[in-house]
Amino acid sequence: MSLARAELQRHDWDAIPCGCGQPAGHLLGALESVIAGKASGVIWALDDHVFVQSVLMPPAPAVCAVVMACMADGIAPGQEQELLRLLLGLVAGEEDGDWVESSLQLRCFETVRDGLWLVYRAFLNAQGPEAKGYADDVLEIVEWDAGRLRSYRNL
Repeated sequence: MSLARAELQRHDWDAIPCGCGQPAGHLLGALESVIAGKASGVIWALDDHVFVQSVLMPPAPAVCAVVMACMADGIAPGQEQELLRLLLGLVAGEEDGDWVESSLQLRCFETVRDGLWLVYRAFLNAQGPEAKGYADDVLEIVEWDAGRLRSYRNL
């Protein structure tokens, strides 16, 4: 079993309220596509569910964990740019304390920081400038050691 599949199964998606007002269980199809290496269009599929504009919704931390598990399993060819863009949206997402819980961005931030080396691997092995740019932007947000980030940028 892959880490991503285990992470997907770990969450009670029907207990998580979605940004669209339904239980988040209906997001499983999009996340299954990501795990299967078919992430094309996943950001648009998650719009108004995980994000409403740039405001994070309650499924964001669970989705972030699944994305990081996918990165640990190994990103499918051609999917890195979209996954890194999604990851950037999760760590840079805004919060609306009046609308949703205020810890969503922090929980995503901590999940990505826990898997920091996966983001560095994606940065170093990026297949194109867009993917490298997204990885760099994620690292800019979550990396606590500016010297390390500077060193990796110079490689």
